[in-house]
Amino acid sequence: MFDTLVRRNRWEDPNGNTLVPWLAESWTRKSDFVWEFKLREGVKFHDGHEMDADDVAFSLSAERLWGEKPIARRGTRYARGITRVEATGAYKFEIETSFPDPNMPYRLVTPIGFVLPKHYYEEVGTDAFGQMPMGTGPYKTVSFDPSVGFKAVAFDEWWGGSVPAKSLSFEIVPEFSTRFAGLVAGKFDVVVNAPSDQIQTLKQTSGVKVMEKGIENYPMFAFNMLDTELIPNNPLTDVNLRKAMVHAIDRTSITKAIWGDATYVPTPFNFPEYGKYFDPKRERAVKFDTDKARELLTASTYAGEELVWHITRGFYPNYEIAAEFMVEQWAEVGINVKIELKDNFSLAYKRPFHLLNMSMSSEFSGDPYRPLWMDWGPLSSRVRAKHKTWDMTPEFENLGEAFELAQDFESRKQAYLNLVAEWENVTPGMYLWRNVVSYITAEDLAWDPGNSPVTIFDNKYMK
Repeated sequence: MFDTLVRRNRWEDPNGNTLVPWLAESWTRKSDFVWEFKLREGVKFHDGHEMDADDVAFSLSAERLWGEKPIARRGTRYARGITRVEATGAYKFEIETSFPDPNMPYRLVTPIGFVLPKHYYEEVGTDAFGQMPMGTGPYKTVSFDPSVGFKAVAFDEWWGGSVPAKSLSFEIVPEFSTRFAGLVAGKFDVVVNAPSDQIQTLKQTSGVKVMEKGIENYPMFAFNMLDTELIPNNPLTDVNLRKAMVHAIDRTSITKAIWGDATYVPTPFNFPEYGKYFDPKRERAVKFDTDKARELLTASTYAGEELVWHITRGFYPNYEIAAEFMVEQWAEVGINVKIELKDNFSLAYKRPFHLLNMSMSSEFSGDPYRPLWMDWGPLSSRVRAKHKTWDMTPEFENLGEAFELAQDFESRKQAYLNLVAEWENVTPGMYLWRNVVSYITAEDLAWDPGNSPVTIFDNKYMK
């Protein structure tokens, strides 16, 4: 439905470490604070209007993303430091920042890189646009109901060439058995998220194809490190307890038991999609070690209090199974954790809780800004939301600002490693594994989703 200004080349580079021009065909850093981008000409929105720089300036404006009360409130995290977006010609625009930012093109592969039609957005308003969105992508919206599904048809005037499917229909079907029956009957071409214990059987089923893809998303939990009226004298304000809880968990064995060889336990913020920043030899600072867990537990102020873990029912594949294993392993070292399943995130976010389920993505290409700084820094929900879980340490904030301001690769890499070390020193949470999505398709469907967290059906992924 939408195109971004810049795109990650996942179809030739599985980790997406290469940027390619997309709606923006070129870019230049004019000064430390200003980037200039040139747009493709002749790109059309789904109603036939031609896209121009005014549409980009609107899409990236203070009104939408980075002002005091932006329409897209989550945009502030992606747009940090932007002070001006201006059309300087029909097909040129500039972005100015409050600090030197060598990585602006990487930001524009994210959702703030979507270009929206200014004329249509202003005509129908935010709510109506959300119900019938319009972009420049290969498919245009026919209908959208978040409780039911989404339908789109091919946009024959797409600038990117042929559109491989005549139409797309996404349907919410909660039970996998029903989804799979629909696939076998020919009602569906793709279904997702098969139970792990059924994968091998499905691979032996004639007429279907099974793909397990590790996507750039990492399920985890955050420790609630705050003293509040609902949890006074919160034992998790003690770093010894937090580290003891991480040391007590054998994540590798749990992940292997649940997922087999489909995924792995990552070292915090050390992901293959980070390109040159990725170091496959770097190890976790807080490893599985029950003796160390007991030692730290003894040094802590923890006195056996029940710690409540809010988990959103059925949202993250295999999360609840893993949680049961972890509760048992914590009990073995003397830590009492109770799981409370919640039917949606609104309920999960409602206090009191000591641990909170979540996941974080790393969709910036070749740069560890997300989730390390964007999702734990000053504009993150960890710090600002009603369900916030920590206040940054002064050291983390200072190191994060140094990372954000670093200009060359070597200084930026060192700043990144310093920031990771402080995160592990504080231990505000624990990552479990790289998320896995299983896709079961009709055998003759020529489509490979790659490792993107978003399923894409354009001519780079589907023939």
